[in-house]
Amino acid sequence: MAFAPSSMGDAPMVRQWLPIWQWTSMYEYNCSRVRPIGHEWTEIRGESHPIYGYWSMFWGVVCEIFYVPCVYALFKERRVPCYRIMFWLAIVDVIAIMCNSLGFGFILIEGSVFCSRPWFVWMVGCVGLGMWCGACIGCLLLVTYRIFELMNMSKRFEAQTNILIVIATCYALYFAFLTPPILTNSQFNAMFYDPFIGDVPTEVYVNWPHTANNLLIVMTSATLYIILITVLMTKQGAMSSEAGRARMSANYPIFIQASLICVFNVAASLEYIYMNFFPTPQLLIEMGHISWQISHGVPPFIYLLLNKTVRRHCR
Repeated sequence: MAFAPSSMGDAPMVRQWLPIWQWTSMYEYNCSRVRPIGHEWTEIRGESHPIYGYWSMFWGVVCEIFYVPCVYALFKERRVPCYRIMFWLAIVDVIAIMCNSLGFGFILIEGSVFCSRPWFVWMVGCVGLGMWCGACIGCLLLVTYRIFELMNMSKRFEAQTNILIVIATCYALYFAFLTPPILTNSQFNAMFYDPFIGDVPTEVYVNWPHTANNLLIVMTSATLYIILITVLMTKQGAMSSEAGRARMSANYPIFIQASLICVFNVAASLEYIYMNFFPTPQLLIEMGHISWQISHGVPPFIYLLLNKTVRRHCR
């Protein structure tokens, strides 16, 4: 098993959470109260994983490159509410890839742990967490819009699109800067609530809002995708005209795009919850993080393969 057991100590089990700019005053994240010191943490507690690290950085660079034309294409179509949401999601994904692939890969190559580079590991974790939760709520908005569109009720949704995007942005920022982060640990090849300093119980670090996000928002999105499939197939069977059937057939690539992204989101969310609470095999831990990397990195490839509008602008 690769999950470290809860560490026991004299620290209080309940704490008052502070925003990110005051985190250095938190007892449970203060590395100076225990030994080793500074980069000695890398030598004693860290473990370099160059293969996984270079893979993460390679994946991140490739995804960022392919995202550039997609972001341009989505921006050009921003007048359409659906593409406006997709453009916002693309920005979120680009930032998330910087954290869960590029920053994460650098930490694994160096073999760092939280106390080796506290500020860097903290920023990678809190921004990555915020972008993940933002992507979750963004996908929920996207599938909801698709359902409204198929039911010929999209105008009710379109009028509120900008307000919903602002709410989604606030939601992402709340998780990034006002909830406990997830911190990269090179020994376990993933991000955990616990910085593994050693004298504070693991339960103190749990981010309950993040757990609720993974269970409620992601599972709700998965349920809505099932509803989307049902509506799509029902309307396809009910269409009598060729034009109507052609219009419904044109929605199948959209459904495939959404479904592929949803699969990786659900896998990453469930695996990350499980490994932060239960002993987990190392292989499953790494699969959980790779699922998270793929969930943010795969959209540009899906757009370029299946979205005719994006392909047209990219040419």
